[in-house]
Amino acid sequence: MSSRLVNVRLDAERLRKAQTLRERGVALSDVVREAIDERFAGLHRSDSKPDVRTIVRRIFEQYPDPPDLPRRDYDVHDRRAARGAILRKLGPVRP
Repeated sequence: MSSRLVNVRLDAERLRKAQTLRERGVALSDVVREAIDERFAGLHRSDSKPDVRTIVRRIFEQYPDPPDLPRRDYDVHDRRAARGAILRKLGPVRP
C-alpha cells in the first residue's frame, strides 16, 4: 500500500490544540485518519433514505404536547378535516 503525505495549514488555536495532543502522546496521524473515516461514513449515512417514522418520533419526544392542551375539534387522521382546520386557523386569504 502506498501512503501519501498530507500538508495541512492550521490557525493558531488549532496549532495549540495539536501541540497539546502531541504532548499527551496522541499521534496526529491517527486523529486525521479517524476524522477522515468519520466524515466518509457520514457521507454514506446522508445518501441513504431517512427513516421518517424515527424522525417524527424523535420530534414528538423532544417537543411533546403540553398536558393542558385541549383536544382538537377534528380528526387528525382525516386529511380533509385537517385541511379545513388549518384553513380556518390561517384565516381569509388576502388579495
